[in-house]
Amino acid sequence: MMYRSPFRAISRQTTEYKKKGNWKLGYHTGVDRVCDTGRILVACTDGMITRVNSCGSSYGNHIVFRTDDNRSILYAHMADKPAVKVGDRIVSGQILGRMGNTGNSYGAHLHIEVQSSKTWGYGKNLINPNSVINWEKFSDKEGDFMAKPWKNGSTPEKVYQTVADCKAGKNSIGSLDARESATCVAIVDNCYLVTYSAAGTTKAGFVAYAGGVK
Repeated sequence: MMYRSPFRAISRQTTEYKKKGNWKLGYHTGVDRVCDTGRILVACTDGMITRVNSCGSSYGNHIVFRTDDNRSILYAHMADKPAVKVGDRIVSGQILGRMGNTGNSYGAHLHIEVQSSKTWGYGKNLINPNSVINWEKFSDKEGDFMAKPWKNGSTPEKVYQTVADCKAGKNSIGSLDARESATCVAIVDNCYLVTYSAAGTTKAGFVAYAGGVK
């Protein structure tokens, strides 16, 4: 079973699974991800909260939940003390907190661990989160959305930071060239959130051209 992304928009990996380094086990027990367009974290699948801030101070603010298919998932370094409590039932897409920089962390990011047992234990039963999470599957008010290729039309297309600006056609933050390719990661109020490469970096913004989705 593949889970949806814990983010609502495209994210990027900053530290890989089992990378060797100065961790207690000598390697990284999960993956680190950063979302540049939003810090909201949501449940990647249905489950029940089993631990809250009880796995060690290095994780900062964190939660562990048991999935309905009996895996354990940990979200660490959250910005705020979790509002959920042990025993709470959660559903896919439910807001659980914000990406943060608490605990043993250098810059805001999500550290996520997945274990193959329903009871979490440090360094036990680890599996690669990338094998069970589709980082390009998101939810918006129109339902789950799988990232799709997007290609611009015959004229440049302006890019906007917000849906409101996109709908009003003002305050553009750049543009896509004619026939330029991108990735559509969400559709919000008839505006298309796309990610694209510019000057060697990944950028994101809203465009209005509906014909680009393939």
